[in-house]
Amino acid sequence: MRLINLLCVFGSVANVLYSIYVLFISFLKENVTPGWASLSLQQSGMFFLVSIVLLILSEYIMHMLSLFATGPSYHIAKELTSARLERRERLNIEDPSKLGAPRG
Repeated sequence: MRLINLLCVFGSVANVLYSIYVLFISFLKENVTPGWASLSLQQSGMFFLVSIVLLILSEYIMHMLSLFATGPSYHIAKELTSARLERRERLNIEDPSKLGAPRG
């Protein structure tokens, strides 16, 4: 994941440098093909944004992995056999004998 982060940072920095190069060429040279500068700036801007979004997503994934890595490496989905039956403890009901006499 760190390699992906480094590639995203490298891509975004390279796009910014390319945008600066396009601006220098368009201002310094007189014989530039019409539309080259605007198309190059649009493409480098879009690739810059894509690189930043991928960087944010990879950082988010790394953060989520670090949060879940602290727990156990297993998950008990269901107990099939147990010395203690926990089904009644998980139900969302109450025993009427423990509530007292009904009002009426």
